Amino acid sequence: MLKARVLSAVLGIPLILFFITARGNYLFVFTVLLSLVGIYEFFKAMDHVNIHTNHIMGYMLTLLYFGTFYLPDAYAQPGLLAALSVLVLFIYEIFFQKHTITEMAITLLGILYIPYLFSHILFIDKLALGGAILWLPILTAWYSDTCAFFVGIYFGKVKLSPRISPKKTVEGAIGGIIGCIGLNLLTGYVMNRMGFSIPLIHFALTGLLCGITSELGDLAASLIKRFAGIKDFGSFIPGHGGIMDRFDSILFTAPTIYYYFLIAGF
Repeated sequence: MLKARVLSAVLGIPLILFFITARGNYLFVFTVLLSLVGIYEFFKAMDHVNIHTNHIMGYMLTLLYFGTFYLPDAYAQPGLLAALSVLVLFIYEIFFQKHTITEMAITLLGILYIPYLFSHILFIDKLALGGAILWLPILTAWYSDTCAFFVGIYFGKVKLSPRISPKKTVEGAIGGIIGCIGLNLLTGYVMNRMGFSIPLIHFALTGLLCGITSELGDLAASLIKRFAGIKDFGSFIPGHGGIMDRFDSILFTAPTIYYYFLIAGF
């Protein structure tokens, strides 16, 4: 198991670095693939509890949504996916009547939870400083997760949410947030030395916010797995589980980074 985890990391990290660095169409394809595999894992998890989501419409709506990114002003219309999904799912059921209202609602949840939140990676890329801050959703998720893990191991006593994730502790969560702030400040210092000139206060604040949202993203995925009665979303990444097991925090840190820097005027 350890060998598989290490091998996956050795192969996977350079691949992620390539897509993030290349940006453009490479980043677009990477985000679409993450979304399709992620929503597949979500739908399969629901199958475990006999909630039969509309898989076909989920994949089609995901592809259609990302297709709109090549239309004029598509980035100014992020609500298109929600509106389109509600309309299409209802129209489908009016004609075919194959799914319950609950299954329609969970299909919609999967579409908004995975493709829509992942698409914020592409929103970040379109910001003026997108090339610089595109790393932050991944780095902050990693900072928070790593610091929370080690602090939790050595100092964790009080359970954070035992019914959702029994191993998580309050001390680990606090350590993850503090570590995320500190390491994000270090990232900001390095970036400014490279000439980006972003005030360090923004790295401190995004470190705080992403430290919190990263933990919430992980708990949200754990809540789904607990509901579905599964340990992992899949086995797409040997030794690590599925895409959703490795990228769950980024689903929450990507929107955090995007809206923060959008509001801050970057």
